[in-house]
Amino acid sequence: RVQGGTVVGNMGEVKKGVYQYKLTSSGSGWTAKPFGEMADGLAECTGATAEEVEKAMYDACKEASGTEKEFTFANDMVSPKVSLFTAAIEAAYEPK
Repeated sequence: RVQGGTVVGNMGEVKKGVYQYKLTSSGSGWTAKPFGEMADGLAECTGATAEEVEKAMYDACKEASGTEKEFTFANDMVSPKVSLFTAAIEAAYEPK
């Protein structure tokens, strides 16, 4: 899926990479904790619904990376209470 839009202005250098979160449901809401090599500087996200937290993760990745472009992500359920969010920001394979 692709979300987002065009951001006007110069946000500086883009930190290309794969941004990841692990979401867990407590029954009263969802919590997303960053992990992986791009986790530094990513905010923890919480919300009442998985959709609310997904939007917050997208926004956090966009801000942390400094990208002005839309990017794709996957948010895959691995159990009824756990989901893994992965966003590749300007990190697609580029043949040499």
